[in-house]
Amino acid sequence: MRSYIYSCLLTRLILKKVSFKCGGILSASSGNISSPNFPSRYPYNSDCSWLIVVAEGSSVHLTFHHFELEHHASCSYDYIKIYNGVAEDEGNLLGAFCGDVSPPQFTSSWNVMSIIFHSDRHVAYRGFSVGYRKDMCGGVLTGLSGEISSPGYPLEYNNNADCTWTIRVSNASLVTLVFLDFQLENNEGCNFDFVALFDGPTVTHRHLGNYCGADKPPRVVTTSNNLLVAFKSDFNIGGRGFKAYYYSGECQQVLVAVSGTFSSPRFPNIYPNNINCHWGITQASGYRVKLFFPFLDLEERNSLSGECDYDSVTVYDGDSQADPMLGRWCGGERPPSLVSRGNKLLVVLSTDRNEAHRGFTAAYLGGKCSPAAGVICYVKTEMERNPWRGSSTVLIFYKNDSDSTKKDRSTKKKKIL
Repeated sequence: MRSYIYSCLLTRLILKKVSFKCGGILSASSGNISSPNFPSRYPYNSDCSWLIVVAEGSSVHLTFHHFELEHHASCSYDYIKIYNGVAEDEGNLLGAFCGDVSPPQFTSSWNVMSIIFHSDRHVAYRGFSVGYRKDMCGGVLTGLSGEISSPGYPLEYNNNADCTWTIRVSNASLVTLVFLDFQLENNEGCNFDFVALFDGPTVTHRHLGNYCGADKPPRVVTTSNNLLVAFKSDFNIGGRGFKAYYYSGECQQVLVAVSGTFSSPRFPNIYPNNINCHWGITQASGYRVKLFFPFLDLEERNSLSGECDYDSVTVYDGDSQADPMLGRWCGGERPPSLVSRGNKLLVVLSTDRNEAHRGFTAAYLGGKCSPAAGVICYVKTEMERNPWRGSSTVLIFYKNDSDSTKKDRSTKKKKIL
């Protein structure tokens, strides 16, 4: 009986959460983080949280030196989670990792990054060691979309700058890069200050071009899931620099079918923070587009301004954000049905660094309309009730048969297709 009691007490002692110090707030420009007891085995039932905060205007770059945790297909036992910001918001999650394959290098999109380490009560390994440093420019970007800019933008960039960004998205996606602003020292051949683009992760991959001066580089789409952007400046004469957005295939689509559906990234799970995603709908000339939002759940309006200042969905009547805006929505306020004036619509999802929600679903339908010829479009109401059932999506054309006399203005509709 006594041996049984001792056995129970020993089991409780083993399973009891070990008391040790780990985690904290790190504000140095560089440093190292490791699992408790590293390089020995980490304790059972560990929960550690590190918040890395560097100077405003810079980013955090992570590089793993050793990684050895318990393996599980969905990393449900022992794991590391890396966040592009604070860990309390799952919209900041960059990934969860376990096993013995080191996570890739990560660069935050702002000056805060978080690391969470958890171990369960069974099986322990040596753990991990990771180094971080403050980056003023360059890094490895892995988000669905993001922004890169020259140091100090929009102020004049430094002399002798040497920045390299590696943009890496999921294996099934391509990278699109669009320059929003561009002003560098101008010279023939772009040998002094320049931006160089490569269709891959290194300078040995296909060179897409060197750019300088005040003309924005063309829109670039890679042939793989990697893009290398290099910025160099010489010892004198500068400029305002540049600002560019990149998008992965998950965050930018061009939809050309007559009808279709799309949704925010990761739907019905919460969308990532700090993204800017575009869906362009293009129909044949003479067609128009009708757009529906069956579901919308974003961060609420700013209580002070009453505007959608945080996360929002915006629809433009054309193919760019310079075209007329049909509306901007946030919170749970589902937009009404929208109809384009021409054959294109642009839908933009913008999210900030905090508080992610489930996102949205959308459906669209194109139809050829010719009011001048008396042909109008009517979308069957069942489409609005359930746009996800393709068999119920019907576009019907009607022609007006109107009496030309002023006495009788009644209109009869004749179905012609």
